[in-house]
Amino acid sequence: MLIISAKSGQLGNRLLLFANFIAVAIEHNLTVLNPAFEEYAEFFVGTARDFLSCYPPPYFALPGNKFIRNKYYKIIKYLNNKKIWKTQEITREKPFNWVNHQDSDTLKYNSTICFEGWLFRDGWFVEDLPKLHKYADPIRAYFAPLQPYKINVDSLILNVKNKADIIIGVHIRQGDYEQHQKGRYFYKTEQYLEVMTSVVKLFATKQIKFLICSNLHQEPSLFDNFNCVFAKGHFIEDMYALAECDYIVGPPSSYTMWASFYGEKPLYMMRDISQTINLKDFVHFYEWQGIFHYKDNWSESFWEWTH
Repeated sequence: MLIISAKSGQLGNRLLLFANFIAVAIEHNLTVLNPAFEEYAEFFVGTARDFLSCYPPPYFALPGNKFIRNKYYKIIKYLNNKKIWKTQEITREKPFNWVNHQDSDTLKYNSTICFEGWLFRDGWFVEDLPKLHKYADPIRAYFAPLQPYKINVDSLILNVKNKADIIIGVHIRQGDYEQHQKGRYFYKTEQYLEVMTSVVKLFATKQIKFLICSNLHQEPSLFDNFNCVFAKGHFIEDMYALAECDYIVGPPSSYTMWASFYGEKPLYMMRDISQTINLKDFVHFYEWQGIFHYKDNWSESFWEWTH
């Protein structure tokens, strides 16, 4: 049994982490418990009716609520701190991945391993992608949004598709990104507009419509030169609406990466705002490549995407 006992980042990071563990569980016929998914469990088919956040889903699942899930998480943390189980800690010097994990061949012989550490989410990008790709279908089924959210997403996308040949999802990540990694990927709205102009040129013969998703209010008048629809700002619905677009654009973020994975849609990561965009720069999740650059000052550590 694998237990994810530490929280790593927000929604996108938690989803990618959990998905990676599920792929390993399927491959080795193991069970995963993820009490650290507590804040987001209520939104997804595989976890909403199972307070354990277990994969594979148990035959007799017990529903939970925020209070129960929080208590469950705290109990697991307490037991882990008491060293009840073997604990795998991840250091900052090297991101974690299953391929290089020293116990990967003997996982099935260990009764319980508790995982904690911030860097789980970084290792899956490269070495573990084939496994994630191999088991993508059951992972997507597990993380399908509950019906009320799906209905809202479908309604929004139906509106966006009206009189459009291609839908381009744009994730404007501001707010928290102004401080994240010293603002490395914080872009002004005007810079997003420049990227959108470049995208329009890529599809000069097509009728394009943009779906704008942002974690900060955007002034609609700034987008008057584009055929746009604004998402409602619900963090689950916006993510899964991006997954329904034909192409996705945004700064490096696990939020759009999950949308790309879930929807099997190519993603363009805005790493260099002055770069001329080519169609080949939109990359499917199973093609991602990158190098992790470790810095003593952790806030300066980053992934350099090479594809």
